[in-house]
Amino acid sequence: MKLSSNELAKHLAKAIHSIYFISGVEDLLIIESLDQIRKAAISNDFTDKVAFTVSGQFNWSEVDNCFKNQSLFGGKQFVEIHIPSSKPGKKGSEAITNLIANLPEDALLVVVAGKLEKSTKQAKWVKELLKHATVIDCQKVYPSQFPSWLQNRLTAYDLGIDRDALEMFVALTEGNLIVAKQSIERLLMMEVTGRVTMEDVSQCVADGAHFDLFQLTEAAIMRKPERVHRIFERLKSEGMRPEQMLAVLYWEIKNLMDASLDIDNGLSVKQAMQKANIWQSKQKIIGPYLASQPKGKIDQLVHQACKVDNVIKGVDLGSPWEEIGLLLFMFSVPEPA
Repeated sequence: MKLSSNELAKHLAKAIHSIYFISGVEDLLIIESLDQIRKAAISNDFTDKVAFTVSGQFNWSEVDNCFKNQSLFGGKQFVEIHIPSSKPGKKGSEAITNLIANLPEDALLVVVAGKLEKSTKQAKWVKELLKHATVIDCQKVYPSQFPSWLQNRLTAYDLGIDRDALEMFVALTEGNLIVAKQSIERLLMMEVTGRVTMEDVSQCVADGAHFDLFQLTEAAIMRKPERVHRIFERLKSEGMRPEQMLAVLYWEIKNLMDASLDIDNGLSVKQAMQKANIWQSKQKIIGPYLASQPKGKIDQLVHQACKVDNVIKGVDLGSPWEEIGLLLFMFSVPEPA
């Protein structure tokens, strides 16, 4: 039987099988799948637990003997074997195969591996697990899937999320499932209910370097080029990637562009900012910026942001950091009087 990590809870609510094989590239999904099996194991009296982590010169005889010593406390036996490299070697392959063939009826075996390369899938131990185990495949959550994954996670806690807040949440967590999970936990700790807003995201998701990113865009809007340069250089030196910085800058520029178009169509600056869903707390600095921009300036920012994106993706030649530096210069330098 093969399950996705999302299907595991429903499966365990009905029954627990004797062998599970968890593998994949998404650490969070592997951790959560293992935690679910552990809880189900305890509920089904599998309390005599032993765990092995395979590394270096691992002694496989310990695995061979693990079911030979019956618990003094009467609990059913539960064995975990962690193989981070997904390469147990010849002795390991034999030990796992032997364990599967001779597993006691009242025992539980869970094997946890990482990514299975094509050649690894042909190994005897993997074939035996695929044949006899319930397989949980923790596949990569791709960027195109991440927004839906995030929304489903929030829905599980009875939380909705505004579209702009979702876009920023995705940009800030960059497809890192563990960071996203921790951010959702912070939202819950802050007792956010109903719908998650941009302000919630800024308070609960944007911490550390990401907080500095908001400081960077704020300094640009307030036309403080020296402060912009200091934050920019610090974030570079701390290891931030160009695409991280561009994601936040582009989001800010997009808001400015939307508001600017509405102003051109006759709305007041205040009405345009409200329509663009610009936070109340930021309107006091964005309003003057919008009111003082010469026609075409924000179009230039959009054009430069697109150029940065092309350079990052290798479509255009150039240095991503140099192009971002130019974008920030255009963004922050005061207009001549």
